[in-house]
Amino acid sequence: MCSNTKHKIARALKQLMCERPLSKITVQDLMESAQMKRQSFYYHFQDIYDVLGWICEQQLGAPLREDPELDFEAWCLRLIGLMEEDRAFYRRVFLAGNPEVVREFCQGLTRPRVSRLLFQVDDPRALPRQRSFVVDFCAGALTSYFIELCASRKALDWAEVRCCLRGLLEVLRPAEELCLQVQAG
Repeated sequence: MCSNTKHKIARALKQLMCERPLSKITVQDLMESAQMKRQSFYYHFQDIYDVLGWICEQQLGAPLREDPELDFEAWCLRLIGLMEEDRAFYRRVFLAGNPEVVREFCQGLTRPRVSRLLFQVDDPRALPRQRSFVVDFCAGALTSYFIELCASRKALDWAEVRCCLRGLLEVLRPAEELCLQVQAG
């Protein structure tokens, strides 16, 4: 029952976002659109941004966790592909003037992958400050790239995306190898 209610609220929010900006949608509007009582909303979510976070988890987080063995490039391509599947929705979120929910969510997904790539550590919080900074910097840059691709009006050029990711990996791989040498020595 809980999951059905959350899905219904999420569908209503996505529908309302097709009609008006996120900043003009209230919890009351949302629940009227979902044909539910307003108090039901607060059993499941704190606010509308919490609904956005839940949508991101359903559409991006859960599918990416299904295959933890993807290499870094394949993982990035999968994330971009998932965002591309509902590009119109994510574009509306990014252009709403407050894309922080999606940005923070994507950075949260990206941070452990970058940490594993560079330092062979899944939890970047376990890293010394300098390395944690490198992880945060790279995760932030990648997230900005993902958002830029999704927010653009241009059709996604997969060959260009792959080329850019391979270029990034060419730069990051020597750092990864250096890290392995330091750990072994």
